[in-house]
Amino acid sequence: MLDQTHKDLPGLDNDINTYKLGSIENKHNIVIACLPKNHYGTNNASNVLTNLVRTFPSIRLGLMVGIGGAAPGAVDIRLGDVVVGTFVTQYDFGKTIGEGEMYSTATPRIPHQLLNTAVSSLEAKHEGGVKEFLRTLKERFQRLVEYDRTTLIDNLFITSYDHVDPQAINCDQCDSSKVVERDPRSTKDPVIHHGGIASGNQVMRSSKQRDRLAQQLNIVCFEMEAAGLMNILPCLPIRGICDYSDSHKNKEWQRYAAATAAAYARELLTVLASQPATRLSSARHIPYGIPFSLQDMPVSDHFIDRPADRAALEDCLLPKQGANARRKLFILHGLGGIGKTQLAVDFARRHKTAFSAIFWLDGRSEDQLRHSLANCATRIPEFNAPNQGSKDELDAAVMAMMTWVSRPDNTRWLLIFDNVDQEHQRGGAYGSYDLRKYLPADQGSILVTTRLSRLQQLGDSKELTNVDHGLSLAIMEEWYGDKLDPDPSSKELLELLELLEGLPLALAQAGSFLRETGIDIPTYLQNYHLQWNRLMSSEDSPLVDYEHGSVATTWAVSLNAVKAENEDSVNILRLWAFINNKDLWFGLFEVVTNRLYTDLWPAWLSNIARDTLRFAKAMGLLLRYSMIQARVEPRGSYSIHPVVHRWVLNLEADAQQRREFASLALCLVGHSVPHKTSTAYWTVDQRLLPHADSCSFWICQPEFKQEQNPFESLAIGSLGLLYDDLDKSSQAEEMHVQAMWGLEKTFGREHETTLVIMNNLAISYAKLGKNDEAQEIFDQVLQGKEKVYGHDHPSTLHTISNLASLYTGQGKISEAKELCIRALNGMERTLEQDDIPGHLPRDISILETTFTLGHIYTQELQLAKAEELFNMACMGYQRERGSDHPRTLDAFFHLGQVLFLQGKLIQAKEMIVKSVEGYKKTLGPTNEQTLKRITFLEVLFA
Repeated sequence: MLDQTHKDLPGLDNDINTYKLGSIENKHNIVIACLPKNHYGTNNASNVLTNLVRTFPSIRLGLMVGIGGAAPGAVDIRLGDVVVGTFVTQYDFGKTIGEGEMYSTATPRIPHQLLNTAVSSLEAKHEGGVKEFLRTLKERFQRLVEYDRTTLIDNLFITSYDHVDPQAINCDQCDSSKVVERDPRSTKDPVIHHGGIASGNQVMRSSKQRDRLAQQLNIVCFEMEAAGLMNILPCLPIRGICDYSDSHKNKEWQRYAAATAAAYARELLTVLASQPATRLSSARHIPYGIPFSLQDMPVSDHFIDRPADRAALEDCLLPKQGANARRKLFILHGLGGIGKTQLAVDFARRHKTAFSAIFWLDGRSEDQLRHSLANCATRIPEFNAPNQGSKDELDAAVMAMMTWVSRPDNTRWLLIFDNVDQEHQRGGAYGSYDLRKYLPADQGSILVTTRLSRLQQLGDSKELTNVDHGLSLAIMEEWYGDKLDPDPSSKELLELLELLEGLPLALAQAGSFLRETGIDIPTYLQNYHLQWNRLMSSEDSPLVDYEHGSVATTWAVSLNAVKAENEDSVNILRLWAFINNKDLWFGLFEVVTNRLYTDLWPAWLSNIARDTLRFAKAMGLLLRYSMIQARVEPRGSYSIHPVVHRWVLNLEADAQQRREFASLALCLVGHSVPHKTSTAYWTVDQRLLPHADSCSFWICQPEFKQEQNPFESLAIGSLGLLYDDLDKSSQAEEMHVQAMWGLEKTFGREHETTLVIMNNLAISYAKLGKNDEAQEIFDQVLQGKEKVYGHDHPSTLHTISNLASLYTGQGKISEAKELCIRALNGMERTLEQDDIPGHLPRDISILETTFTLGHIYTQELQLAKAEELFNMACMGYQRERGSDHPRTLDAFFHLGQVLFLQGKLIQAKEMIVKSVEGYKKTLGPTNEQTLKRITFLEVLFA
């Protein structure tokens, strides 16, 4: 194919590719690289091209030449024809719908304009004379017999007919009557087609899937490499057709198809305009290049440069030409408010072109870090915005992100972990984590901002300290918006700068306050000194975390101004200090309006909860003084800087007041936990989780437990239910244990409220596999309920049903069956009585017990009885919970299993498919329960 060949390159340490070099018509220099033998797919192709563009930085364009499978349909495409791609779609990247079908959500990639122009030019050049052109191409290969098609047979079988013998290398045993009748062509010369190409990591062998995707994606060819190339280098895929993308595979056409594709590629190069050799420099040509984004960065346009501190980051983190490719890790540590975050933001913005990708991560807790990693994954084109609705989807997105930054040839990224401020140690705060678990492979650049000096042992480090006088004045005036004093040596100005001690956050807050209020510096100083004296005289000093209290006293001035205008704003801040700082919204106060709890809340909180405008006014005042931020998403939500959050918490010097607000926070969050019957309980639980973690910290404090009241105990029990719903069973156990302790202390072990919590604790034990503990608690609950309510009370019967479920899981079938029948008989006797407040409706109790008994009959192979019970459960759950409730979907699934065991395959498949579709909708397509059911469906009905 080459007119001239060039000398081979010597071996390269960082490139495993083998190249053939040459030129065509003294017009184009050509580099030819092949995939390693038996290594196919988009990822392998991406690795080859990544090495190529690194070794040959002046490469401008690429041709992906090889074989492919046709998608016959409206286009009369035959074996040996050539398909030139007008766009490329990765068909195996997307979401699963229907009966396990893949729906592609990838964005089509279009070849570079230069390549499209050459294609159009070649098409016009040979218009009307295509036959002669293709005959000329064929003559180039007359010396190679295996590239000739004279004896080859071209058969296209109907879609519904699969290859007879998977081991056969040809179609001699296939039914010739299943061959599609097509009009013969007037010539055996190949035809050139222009159309869409579907690219994926697996060989397309299903004619049904082929036809569906061809119609859905508007493509004419399937192949396995092009999608891995289009984001790295402008490429044009050229494919010779060797099969019809079905089960009738053979290798007879592969050499001829490869020859026709290569011949077309050569002819294309004769009309492609030559370009001067220049190194690739734009982001789209950089392997793994991701456009720079300010997403999630706390950007300030008032930042004042700190050259000496910036230089330390640059020396360590900037990629250096030819330098060691090992990971560069820098720890920027220091006091809260010292400017670590803003220095990191400035570094990222200033050097955005030095890195192939920059990602900003919220390191305040493990949950927040994982969500940040998942959000970053949405910026990577090949991931195409993965969902994060469920825990499994979140885990998958985090894993995808960590895998991407760990690829051996992806070395020029920058990760910034911001606010990694929680000690990771035994008994540490909720949300603490080991940062090392999230540090990628030995490559790239990582910047960590933290208050924890001990993290400096992880890598290079610098302690950020107070700025000097000149920078202090510049920062304050930047936020003030003007000169603070015509005389830079003014006594009052110098005194203020001295008091603020060069702490950037304090300087910015003071400048903003002066601008907002219009007061002068002497008045500010007067208020400052009054606050200082009051704080310093407090026994429970709020200044422990801040040397000399500069940040605290500066914010106290702003807080006093807020307090003078609106007491609601201050009370909201005080309450907010005891829950998570990142997400506060009006709906969180809705539980306060519940008539059952009206007398248990303070008047100020009840007034806010009943008046949306009152809440908005209070938050608006805090926004004016820059004490909180309004979030873009979700709308109506607010966040508060973690340092301000911590400072407000420390303002509660009185231990009793701290406990009162901690109790308010606990009851607000705990009693907001929705019941599982709520349609959106999963979404609400996830939003409440960070607040639950904050409350859990206070719950565990000794001073809190000593005065725990029943309202608090019930809230703690609700947190246990939340953790159970989110598969955090260990935390659920802790909450249930403490709730039980509080209620038992107040009411005794045999009180109905205590027994409910004990029942929930037993369920948590069962989930954790602590079967002995679960049985012991269930036995105690059963004895207590029989004593309090009697043997046939619905609550007693519900516990009997729970114990039967435990026995079923343990394989104690006879004991479980006896308990189920006892429970059902009792429930049926009391069915006509009114439901008792605080207990499950008896219809639900009957359904739960019926469901368990269905399992028992299944294990005893009494399948007709099991079918009858699961049918009852399906109808009952649909009526009481709705068709998409997880319990209803479980009933569909188990009914399908029983139907399958009886050979009722059509009904079985219908039920299991209904369950799978419901789980996809309710829990997401990548949820563990969803995937288990999909796998079961595929195994049964493959």
